[in-house]
Amino acid sequence: MSSIVPGPQKKIGEEIDAARSGAKPLDASALNATAPRQEELTGFDDWPESLRAAIEAEHARVAALDSNRRRTADKAVPELVHCLDALLDEIAARLQSDKPRLFGKATPAAEPSAEVAELLGIPADELDQPSGRGEHRMALRTIKLLRGQLKDLETTPDHSRLTRLATFTIRLALVVEAAPESATTLAPIALSRFTQGVSDFQWETTFADKLRSWQQARNTLTTN
Repeated sequence: MSSIVPGPQKKIGEEIDAARSGAKPLDASALNATAPRQEELTGFDDWPESLRAAIEAEHARVAALDSNRRRTADKAVPELVHCLDALLDEIAARLQSDKPRLFGKATPAAEPSAEVAELLGIPADELDQPSGRGEHRMALRTIKLLRGQLKDLETTPDHSRLTRLATFTIRLALVVEAAPESATTLAPIALSRFTQGVSDFQWETTFADKLRSWQQARNTLTTN
């Protein structure tokens, strides 16, 4: 005996009826028969909420782009912008708290970690750059500039630029959270390189590869 498989519209109706009756929760992906089910991210239970939210927002945008759903990707931009702006706030706050003092004996900056520098894409020959008040002021101005770029991208999404900005911001926020002693010296260098448009090794890698890299880096930094 042959069986009849319900069509997409009937299937959606059945899902809604089942949810209304309380038989099962509504699966949002079922409302769009052409939309693939988004893979759930795992391994972030002990991450700060701000970082986790930004990664999830970026994942939603990238997943939509990968499945050729440009409108869905555009709709994901405001949430991503909000999350990245929150991370920039945290980065700026860290730089403000660690800025060199104008008077008195300055507290020696910690020797920057080569491992953290590598994560940020900073070559070893740039680690001896000065990190005084001028560099910190420039870094804070750069953060303000990035906020302006985010507002522009929220209004007129450019997904290539968003990928670069999201990758950079999430990674720098990860360093600020997991290796704050290195962030004081390395954040101004990383921000300067970004504004100069220096090529970044993670810009062209897949989201899955970035995710593995970030998880491995945080695990290493927080267990050392």
